[in-house]
Amino acid sequence: MLKKLNITDFVILIFLVLSGILIMFGAKKTEHLSTLIFARIAAISTIFILIQLNTTYKNKITSFLRYFYPLLFTAYFYGETGYYNNIFFADLDELFIKLDHLLFGFQPSLIFSQKYDSIWFSELMFFSYFSYYLIIVVFPLIVYFTNKEEFERTFFIIIFSFYAYYLIFVIFPVVGPQFYFAPEQAGIAHNGFWGKLIKFLQDSGETPTGAFPSSHVGISWIILFASVKSYKKLSLIILPLALLICFSTVYIKAHYAVDVFAGLISAVLLYFVGNMIYEKYLIKGKKL
Repeated sequence: MLKKLNITDFVILIFLVLSGILIMFGAKKTEHLSTLIFARIAAISTIFILIQLNTTYKNKITSFLRYFYPLLFTAYFYGETGYYNNIFFADLDELFIKLDHLLFGFQPSLIFSQKYDSIWFSELMFFSYFSYYLIIVVFPLIVYFTNKEEFERTFFIIIFSFYAYYLIFVIFPVVGPQFYFAPEQAGIAHNGFWGKLIKFLQDSGETPTGAFPSSHVGISWIILFASVKSYKKLSLIILPLALLICFSTVYIKAHYAVDVFAGLISAVLLYFVGNMIYEKYLIKGKKL
């Protein structure tokens, strides 16, 4: 069974083990400890069950589930970082508020939505923020169905980046303006369709975690980098969305401006490191 694990499976398992060690190490500062431990046991079991199902009953459905399960895991494992992100430090928001003020002389996350509060502009920002969810689902699907050889590399880099961000969130706990500022400051009108949809998504699964660096910015730009290589026409669609996501994350108060800059820098680093790891994996595979 271990021989049937691919490189993306290993990334998930390494994350589960490392985060499990962190959780046990900081058990006194961890919320819902038993749930977090159970989630890791369930996740590991699910991985091997999907591999076995795809081996025994190989068809389009089992193959799809076997290779796409890591993306399904990302939503849960993002949210749960809010339960153990203060193991090492208390929330560092005050530091990032000071950095924003040092760079701009004001708080972009508070002023942006106040200065540009028209319904059409706010809807553009909310749609841009939502487009992140479209990008992270639609692009891997396109690659999966059109270029199986490229899929493994691309998907590995995306998943590797997701879980690298989750570990960073524990080392640098920042909850972001929407959770840190007082309600009268953090509030923003959700009047239009996209605004109400984002409000619903935030109320349903958002936890105070993961502001630094902005994984919304980071992952969207990593996908843009990946699309340029083999999907140049598609990259022309992703590029404006990736740019707008940089602004929308600050507009809706999900991130400080510094988080966006860190998201861009981390995107370049993680894309490079992910590619490097994958190349070494290919070389090792050929030697075997």
